[in-house]
Amino acid sequence: MDEDLVEWFVRAIDGSDCAYVKRQYVNCSVIMSDTVDDFSRLLWMCRIIVSDQCVVWEHLSDNFTETFKSYIDGWNEQLAVKLLQQRLCTLSEGARKSVLCDQLRRHLDNVVKPHARSVCGRSTAEVEGVEHGSCLIVPATESNEGCIVCNASLPPFGELLRIPRERLFFLDTVVKYCDLGRAIHTSPELSELVGGEEQLLILALIYERFVVDLSHWHELLVACPSEYPTVPSYWEFDDLSELHGLDVLDDVLTKRARVHDFYSEIMLVLPVIHSLVAGSSGLEREEFLRRFSVENIMWARATFDSRAFNLNVDGRTLLALVPNADMVNHSNRADVLVRMVEPDGGDFVMRIGAGLTQEDIGRELSMSYGPLQNWELLQHYGFVLEDNEHDKLPFPLDLPGTADEDRDEWDARRAVLIEKYALHLVGRCWIGHSGVPPAALVALLRIYLAEVEEFDTLERRGPFSAVSENTEMKVVALIEETVRCILGFSIKSPDEGAEGERDGDGDGTDERSDEASGSVQEAEEADAQRNKGLCRVLRAGLERIGNRALQWCAARTCAPSTSLECAINTPQ
Repeated sequence: MDEDLVEWFVRAIDGSDCAYVKRQYVNCSVIMSDTVDDFSRLLWMCRIIVSDQCVVWEHLSDNFTETFKSYIDGWNEQLAVKLLQQRLCTLSEGARKSVLCDQLRRHLDNVVKPHARSVCGRSTAEVEGVEHGSCLIVPATESNEGCIVCNASLPPFGELLRIPRERLFFLDTVVKYCDLGRAIHTSPELSELVGGEEQLLILALIYERFVVDLSHWHELLVACPSEYPTVPSYWEFDDLSELHGLDVLDDVLTKRARVHDFYSEIMLVLPVIHSLVAGSSGLEREEFLRRFSVENIMWARATFDSRAFNLNVDGRTLLALVPNADMVNHSNRADVLVRMVEPDGGDFVMRIGAGLTQEDIGRELSMSYGPLQNWELLQHYGFVLEDNEHDKLPFPLDLPGTADEDRDEWDARRAVLIEKYALHLVGRCWIGHSGVPPAALVALLRIYLAEVEEFDTLERRGPFSAVSENTEMKVVALIEETVRCILGFSIKSPDEGAEGERDGDGDGTDERSDEASGSVQEAEEADAQRNKGLCRVLRAGLERIGNRALQWCAARTCAPSTSLECAINTPQ
């Protein structure tokens, strides 16, 4: 059995992300000789197999294999238990399989399943929704977002939601049920001018939402928000200034520019499209063009960003909007473990991981959208988490140039070390949620800062081993200096230091006689305050990481050089 397990593990590694790096770092004998039980050993292997390049880079070290013995993060754990469950399905029935299945169920309950009782900001008594199998679909209100709520018990890996394929909004159904989609798709020239599948879907969604009287996707469209005020693409420039100093601001501005570029490009094509669908649209040309405004393109873009699934549909990876399923909200610990389209014309299906009991009835059910940092959640979905385990503090570090004329002997030796140990794997560096600098980052700095006489040691023992006390302290000092710089210039809000000035502005006598105008202004101010609050949470999360990193630096400064290596390699 052990030989079968090792063979399976090696094959799975070969087919996984960063396989060549994992083959270099994984030590099977460490896993097989450990005294853990069979379930823990299998889960240990699964965590390694499903780890992506970011997780792999964060755990590069001489103790790479050992670090995966424990929980990594919510997303990695969900992928690992899915793979583990697939492995169990291949085993013959018997006592051993039964024990492993029981252990998996307990692990799902204790580690993967969320236990929060909140329901989209509502109390349980306020929840009203439409029954759909084992759940309630709770629509959004002015003050609360929509969600999915448990309405019945379900066994582990049970089916939570089933939606007929015909009700999905994706390429196949758009070509079948949308006149505009069909007109574009059947014309190679138009398809090329529009720019691709995603652009076609955006235009089709606008057409179905703002042009036709009764859409095939009416149920889906009425559930979509009419606007996305917390998504930065919708923000006024005053709100966007709250993102000053953060990389996400550049992404948001680029995204807005692309929307305007797409609008300009599509205005050249829409007259041709109108001529093809004029009979079904019932609109004159100018009115038809007005329906594809910048604002409506922004709405469609935000709808896909925040509600769409990437699904494997009969071997093709396609973007799709799924009615009801798009109501499930994000959590790093999740109920929903599987979302898939069954093959050969089958339905869309959502399956849970941990079983649902009577105690879960009335609880909001969640799904992980992926290992997303707060800036990604904000940019695409318009929310952030108070303490997001996937947050990372970017650490600016240029890798050595590869041009021969720009390198001396020591640059060449540095580059060889970096390549040999895959320290360049992701092409960027960061400090994770724990605040402990990854061993790969420390190794890179060690290579940069090592004295000439230390290179032989680095090449012989590898960059994860400490060198001289002087170099180790230079590594710590550079991390501290960089983190302090980031905290000072990137994390600090542009409003800090101006609070006092705002507090003293005005005398409180700015009364408005126009009640409607006052209501509009109050709503705008509420949106602005909410968006600024999101930015404060975003910055606070990065600041916490920075402060933890500074605490690590302070502890290392007072410790001998061997403690630096030990502290990094200890599994967190």
